[in-house]
Amino acid sequence: MASVDDATGRYPSGEQLLEQAMEATGLTDFGPGDFRGGLDVLLESLAHDADLHPDSDEFVVGTLRRRLVNRLLVEQWLVDHPGILDLEVRGPVDIIGLPRTGTTALGNMLSRDPQLRPLRNWEQADPIPPPRIEDEATDPRRLQAIADDEAVSPLLKAMHIWDADSGMEDSDVLGMAFHGQQYTLPVYGYHAWWRRSDNTDTFRYHRRISQLLQSERPPNLWLSKAPHHKFHLEAIVAAYPDVRFVMTHRDPAKSVPSYASFVSNIFPPANGPRDLTRVGREVCDHLREGMENAVAARKRLGEDRFIDVHHRDLVADPMGTLRRVYDALGLEISPEFEAALLVWQEANGPGAHGKHHYTPEEFGLTAEQVRSDYAFYIEHFDIHVEG
Repeated sequence: MASVDDATGRYPSGEQLLEQAMEATGLTDFGPGDFRGGLDVLLESLAHDADLHPDSDEFVVGTLRRRLVNRLLVEQWLVDHPGILDLEVRGPVDIIGLPRTGTTALGNMLSRDPQLRPLRNWEQADPIPPPRIEDEATDPRRLQAIADDEAVSPLLKAMHIWDADSGMEDSDVLGMAFHGQQYTLPVYGYHAWWRRSDNTDTFRYHRRISQLLQSERPPNLWLSKAPHHKFHLEAIVAAYPDVRFVMTHRDPAKSVPSYASFVSNIFPPANGPRDLTRVGREVCDHLREGMENAVAARKRLGEDRFIDVHHRDLVADPMGTLRRVYDALGLEISPEFEAALLVWQEANGPGAHGKHHYTPEEFGLTAEQVRSDYAFYIEHFDIHVEG
């Protein structure tokens, strides 16, 4: 196992990464917002917490450098294309909640609605030039994303629905601000810092990226699928005053260990055996604090912004559940959208891509302990406790 002293010099400094990004692009304007603080905390946590296998360094550091390069390219594009920051942004319809509660299924279904503008992984990871609706189908970034999804392991396909045309978490947009949840890495010190960080400027920057990406690819009514938004709801409302939240719910004794299983499989390899008990403890505490924040913020923001969807209702009656959501949003389900939904549901029902096997005990948890930790949540939302 690498020592802390060994790891400290393993990663470049924030200043070095900025210099590398400027050298790669010939640009110097990284745009507004406090991204340096988050970058420095993330690099420190990588050195002291992550204990990743050295073979992961190129990928991990390359991702950070890519996000800095993207910041530079975005600002130059905005200079060269004045008027983008005057574009109207509507919504978003923002799907939040605990992860592994149906957020992906709901987000993928709503992504079929031409009224809504989903944020796709490939466009946020490489936003310049922004996609154009007339040639989006053959965009090399999209085609590469489709190939990457097809190459995902059967294990991960059983855990998650991979679809290049559906909305995904805004990991790269928030990552460009270095105020993203970053639960693709075991950087627990960074996670603790991020939970309590001020994300007001972060979501103002997020809005800039929304305006950029919709500039040649309408519509402008955005769809967001981001369970981690529950940590910073008021910062989102400050940037997007018309946002409506669709909040999904499930027994935390199912969703919490499921998420621990998922992230432990997408983390880069550890430099030795991974401490799954720590993964379980960190995930359980992290998500609990996010839900505590969400419950408190809902009271301050007003319940009229929120539509609740329970996992068992979504599984038992997906069309009925969607009709209720659309009625609350004041949107229509067109015949074309309904037909697309039925095709999607036929191909992606529970277990269609394999079964995700996990137990709480693998991660040092028990169902009873998780339900005790989340008793406030179960009671507040009348969560169905699964057998």
